[in-house]
Amino acid sequence: MLEAKYYRDYRHNYMILRCEKGGISGSYQHKILTSGKIGEILRCSVRHINGVTYYYYDVSSRTTLEGLYRGKQMSYDQVKEVLCQLYGICEKLAGYFMEETGLVLLPEHIYYDITNNKYIGLYYPDYQMEDADAYRPLMDFLLEHIDTEDTHLTEAVYRLCEMAEENHFCIEDALRVLESREESVHEAVREPEQVPVWEEPQEQITDGQGMYNGIEEIQIEEPRCETPRKKNLFYPVFMILSIIGIAGALAVCSIYELTQEEQLTIYGSVAAMGACLLICLIGMISSRKKAVGKTGSGKESNQDAAEESRSKSAREYFVNEEILPLEHIISRDMNLDVPENRPMLYQSAHYNNEKPYHMRADSMQEGANYGNTVFFDERRTEEYKLYAVDKKNKRHIELKQFPCTVGKMAGCVDYVLADDSVSRIHARFDKQGEKVLMTDMNSTNGTYKNGLRMQPQETVEIEPGDEIRFGSLNYCYR
Repeated sequence: MLEAKYYRDYRHNYMILRCEKGGISGSYQHKILTSGKIGEILRCSVRHINGVTYYYYDVSSRTTLEGLYRGKQMSYDQVKEVLCQLYGICEKLAGYFMEETGLVLLPEHIYYDITNNKYIGLYYPDYQMEDADAYRPLMDFLLEHIDTEDTHLTEAVYRLCEMAEENHFCIEDALRVLESREESVHEAVREPEQVPVWEEPQEQITDGQGMYNGIEEIQIEEPRCETPRKKNLFYPVFMILSIIGIAGALAVCSIYELTQEEQLTIYGSVAAMGACLLICLIGMISSRKKAVGKTGSGKESNQDAAEESRSKSAREYFVNEEILPLEHIISRDMNLDVPENRPMLYQSAHYNNEKPYHMRADSMQEGANYGNTVFFDERRTEEYKLYAVDKKNKRHIELKQFPCTVGKMAGCVDYVLADDSVSRIHARFDKQGEKVLMTDMNSTNGTYKNGLRMQPQETVEIEPGDEIRFGSLNYCYR
């Protein structure tokens, strides 16, 4: 563990480490470290205070690997991304002739730049770690946070933990193990092609009685699909024609002057068409009654079956048109021992003067728990909530799970605060026993408790009634 301190000025957050070696200000490592040429490591500045040299690393708006995956699981791609980017940092340091031993590979000091989606290393020239322990904390962290359902990933990380204890282990070896596991997964997914084998058809011998090779032939009848019955259009069409003919004949009589013979002819045709109209009406009514009778028969059969089931269940409770006592019904459902010759206690829903039959304790089955009321202590579920107190902000923060992170970057935090003054990953809430802890995650505009600004990575306990502020958003913890 490094003895790191944190400091915040007006616009930046710094992690401070003390320089243990003297005369480093003029060394090559010092110049490369403070020049900012290597973008894969934290930008550093050196300050001399009271004769002591300190390294100031800028950690503004950056979260650590430990904070990023606290309470979460890492997939194969995420583990590989961490190792690949760390390998790229080592290659970059080698290009500037910087010793790889100065790279701190602790999960709490490997930072993640959310803006550029890349990991940034901490290069500390005074960092001293033996080769056998340099990679062990990182591999243990990966082992604790991997998705255990991925068996191939679990086996690979276990292998990395064993290799980390050996000397001369490096990130390149870890990548080789992961890639070999990935190839084994792809090979396991591939299935060998099955070559179809030709089988000679067996000769079927029948005995003339539906038996083939000693097996009785089963004929399956296909369900019959009844075709919908077509409507008879004879009566409607003929009725319409009759109405048109009658209307046309009456129109001719009213428009033209006809002789007596012509009038008689038209009247006769009108009478014939009227008779046809009457016949069509009678035919349509009769056909409709037949259709209704067929559909109604199915409904009546279903109603009869339902009525029969209800009457059957009702007969269980009634004997000789007399209501059974409640004790008999209860004892029957509970399998209690009730005398069969017990006199009726209820007659036509009237209570007699006889004392009701009480269930005896010895009649209960051993081990049974019938009729007992179970009392339980209904405890109120603890709620952890931050209530918004600003007029422009009406959204409360419910801490339903721990750890819980808040910020404005969706997908990286558990609760999104859509405000420009809030950092992408602003703060984190944890629970330790009955205590609720709040940690500032190197936020730009700061996290406040009761008006006091917290230092970067500082953790404080919050209690009901505390005023919490993220940037310009104010809350009250209750």
